[in-house]
Amino acid sequence: MMIRLRPEYASGGRALVELPGAVLHLVGIAGPMRDEMEDVVFLSQVHGGEVLRDPAGWEEGDGMILEGRRKCPGIRTADCLPVFFGSSGFSGAFHAGWRGIVAGIAGRMVMEYPERPEFVLLGNCICGDCYSVGEDVRRKVMMASFTAGHSPGGHSVHPPHGIDLKKAVLAQMAAAGLPDDVPVYTVPECTMCRGDLFHSHRRDGTAERNLQWLRMD
Repeated sequence: MMIRLRPEYASGGRALVELPGAVLHLVGIAGPMRDEMEDVVFLSQVHGGEVLRDPAGWEEGDGMILEGRRKCPGIRTADCLPVFFGSSGFSGAFHAGWRGIVAGIAGRMVMEYPERPEFVLLGNCICGDCYSVGEDVRRKVMMASFTAGHSPGGHSVHPPHGIDLKKAVLAQMAAAGLPDDVPVYTVPECTMCRGDLFHSHRRDGTAERNLQWLRMD
């Protein structure tokens, strides 16, 4: 069940998105304010498939599962897809670019998450129309996301010369056993298209990062 959200962005890509039992914090080119991330855990992201349990922060990895509500999972991106899980006793997040999808990060999160997710949220990333890749990368992603490039009805899942990160992640999570009735929220704005809001490595070659984190109520 996909639910499309429409955040109201302040200048520089700042927004709060209210969900059942949680709030997603979005920070784009404006950058974070002082002291607003003291309880947020970030990782040293390496475009891999490892999911860490209760990390202290800045360990190498691309996914995390946190028990309780004392800490918030956070993801840094410049075009890749941040994905968040929320439930009564846990929260989680992972960072998915094409390499992470090929490494199986989305499926691993589904299999290792300790309880049934109450929701999944797909944050801002580069859109499928903007994310052009070579055919070798495209085939690797299609194989890793179990789509074979087509939906059951035969329609193309990915653009002709690119990949749709959200569709690839959704397919990999479904294949790993994410229940069909878990609500999946999505934030639709493209990081490459919206230069007024977000950093984009594809657009600018920037080393700056957008920040997103989930705070459970």
